[in-house]
Formats: sequence, structure tokens, C-alpha cells
Amino acid sequence: MVTVSTVTPVYQGENYLGQLVEKLEEVRTSWTEQYEDLKLIESIFVIDGAKDNSAAVLYELAKDRNWIRVIELSKNYGQHPATIAGILHSSGEWVVTLDEDLQHNPIFIINFLEEVVKKNSDICYARSSEKTHNSFVKDKLAILFKYAIAKLSGVPFIVDFNSFRCIRGSIGRSAAAISSHESYFDVVLCWFTDRVTKISIPLKDFRNLDESAESGYSVWSLIKHGKRMIMTSSIKILRFGLVIGIIAFGISILLAIYALYSTFYKLTPPASQGWSSTILVILFFGGLLSLLVGFVLESVSDLLLNAKGKPTFFTIDRSSDAVLEKTLAKKNGNPKK
Repeated sequence: MVTVSTVTPVYQGENYLGQLVEKLEEVRTSWTEQYEDLKLIESIFVIDGAKDNSAAVLYELAKDRNWIRVIELSKNYGQHPATIAGILHSSGEWVVTLDEDLQHNPIFIINFLEEVVKKNSDICYARSSEKTHNSFVKDKLAILFKYAIAKLSGVPFIVDFNSFRCIRGSIGRSAAAISSHESYFDVVLCWFTDRVTKISIPLKDFRNLDESAESGYSVWSLIKHGKRMIMTSSIKILRFGLVIGIIAFGISILLAIYALYSTFYKLTPPASQGWSSTILVILFFGGLLSLLVGFVLESVSDLLLNAKGKPTFFTIDRSSDAVLEKTLAKKNGNPKK
């Protein structure tokens, strides 16, 4: 039996939670009817200091549904910490995270599972097949922001990051266990695997359909997200210091040799000799300083990753993937032997 858990952080979902639970229940029922060895065993809702009546709504929904688990945080910690808390409480072989506001339709969970089996992957992200926001500028800025951070951090998967994702349970719980306050969870996931894929499905941000509605992400919050992504990564931009230092140091040596040669053979006019030595001294010590600073910053980056708990290695069991593949194939009328 292949088991699946869902995790949903809740902050302001009073108007959406009833419909979300209905959709999850429909998925549970359809899986029971269609698949022999696949089950949605639990849906975990993490109340992240909700500012509306979400908690009361959830506890009411959970009364007659033993597969719904409600976890309440002591205060508002944010979407990522709430998601991490839910993943740590999960038990499924696969964990799917989705938002509270119906932007992420549970019907597509099966698409995630089909994709990870097809691509032999450990993580699958959703990519919107249509405009997520009712704003061309917001969509384009979000894409450009992710590409910029991916280049700076050296983590190519950043362009695919999305809160609607399917994660192998063992990887998700291990990543959640070592995620600190300033860690970016999706980057931490990439410490454990590079088998990352994506699927294209329709996503719609219903809270931002109105152009006048306030965006859930301010410029400041985007800056903080970017900082956390970079600080959780092996900071690629720091290596430019090493490169610049090496180039400047090398040029200064070559120019020093040329200056000595020119002076020895009297190729340089006397009036320009002082300028040459000054430029060489600045270039030499400037290059040396850049080189040393580059080494220090690179070492600090490594120490930071060690402090955040980046693992030396991680072992994984993918033996249940064969069961999942067989189960999905049977539903399509093409059982694998």
C-alpha cells in the first residue's frame, strides 16, 4: 500500500476550508474505488495563528472525519514554518503540500504521483499553465525574481519552486527536521536530492483576482524570501571575489614583469615610470586583498551551510515506487507484470 499525506498551512482560510475538505474527500473516495494500493491516509491542517475563524471551522470539519488532523501553532510563524511543522507530523510515503485558498486543486495530486513515477523523481513542483495572478506584471516579476535568485544562489531548481508540491516522505521529513528559522525549505530539500521535476497544471490565485486587492507578498517579503534562498545555498556570487582576485593578481604579476623589462631596456619614458609603479602596487595588493576576502567569504558560506545542518550524505529507499507504478498502471487498464 502506497500512502499519501497532504499538508496545508492555515492563516486566513475560513471561506475556503469547507470546499477544500470536500475536494480532498472526493479524492479519497475516488482513490478507494479506482486504486487497490493507493490511499490518502491523512490531511494535516496547521493553524498558523489564524486571524479569522479558521480554527473553529477546521475542528468542526474534523469531528466526523478521522483522517483530518489539526495542528495549532502557538502564534503566527509564517507559511514555511507552518508547512514544515505539518510535514514533521506526516506519515505518508508521499507528502503533498497545498494552500488553503483553493488555488491548488487536490484532483491534481494523482498527476504528481504519475509524474514522479514516470521520471523516477523525489520531488515534483506544480507550474501554472495559465496566469496565476490577474496581473501580467505580477506574473513576470515573479518569474524574473526566481531566475535572478537561481543565478545568484547556484540552485537551478529555484525557478520551479511552488507551494503546491509532492515530496517523497522520507526526504520531506528529514529536510523539515533540520530546517532552521532562516532556512528556505525548498533549498533544503535540494540538499537531499537532485531528482526534481515539474508538471504543468492550471493554478489561480483567487485572492488576487481583483486588481485592487492587496497582494499577499510585498516587496519587502520578496526581498526576505530572496535573502533566505541565497543564505541557504552555496552562495555562488561569492566566488566572483575569488575570480576577480586571481585575475587582478595575475595581471599585476604580468605587468610587473613587463615594467621591469621596460625599465631594464629603457623602453618607458622617465616621466611615466612613477605612475607605472603606483598602478602595479595598487593592482597587486588590491588583487591579493580580493583573493583573500574571496577565500574568507567562501569559507563563511561553507560554515553557514554546516551550521544549518546540510548533510554529508542521505540514504533513501525507493522500493515502493514499483508498487505505485503498478497501481497507477492497473487503473489505466494496462497492468504491469
